Amino acid sequence: MKIKLLSICALTFGLITYNYASKTTMTINTNNIQKASYITMESKQGSAANFEDFLKNGAQLVRQTEPNTALWFALKKEDNHLAIFDVFFNEKGREEHFAGQVANALKENASQFVEGGWEQGVLLNVSNYDVIASNNFHLDTVLTTKHASYIVFKAKPGKSHKLELLLKEGSQLINKTEPKTYFWVALKTDKDTYAIFDAFPDKAAQKAHFAGQVASALQKNAEHLIAGGWEKGVLAHVHNFQIIASS
Repeated sequence: MKIKLLSICALTFGLITYNYASKTTMTINTNNIQKASYITMESKQGSAANFEDFLKNGAQLVRQTEPNTALWFALKKEDNHLAIFDVFFNEKGREEHFAGQVANALKENASQFVEGGWEQGVLLNVSNYDVIASNNFHLDTVLTTKHASYIVFKAKPGKSHKLELLLKEGSQLINKTEPKTYFWVALKTDKDTYAIFDAFPDKAAQKAHFAGQVASALQKNAEHLIAGGWEKGVLAHVHNFQIIASS
């Protein structure tokens, strides 16, 4: 059976639509991104390669049809786990994305590709976030990244405000000390759950980041601010990915 997304891309590939033109001329920077979503998925046995191709085509379709999706990443771990991380200008952009052609194509093909299908394998694993800080990134540079990390952690009771201040300070420290961290964003999903997503041109830059000043500051303060401390609250929840497509 032909994959629905491929037929959609065949109709739209190479067309410079009004929406695409609007997105490419819109300034995308730290001042105008407000929302983000992260979805983790497990590919069905034997379907990983086809699922990756599907996601690569999805990046093209996001670029062509979703002017309010600021950034979109398809991610792959060493095993059969894949993920999508996307960033939006506002809540409207997120709503448009989940009602758009890429989400619809994933829904139609989830039974082929994703363990648990659409309901249990995709929707159940969606985490929606507010953006609380990011580095001063450049879109063209971000789209060249090859590796990414995603970390989720919880603030200790009564420590959310101090943790947010630390993360905001971290974004400025990234600007000053980590030229090879091309994208870094701090996120919040509820009163005590936070995440960091960052993207790098290579593994050397990723390794340098985790040995850098921001990671050191987080480690130094983890015992007081983060449930589980540094080892169990942060390191245990680091997910490193290869970026297989971006838009």
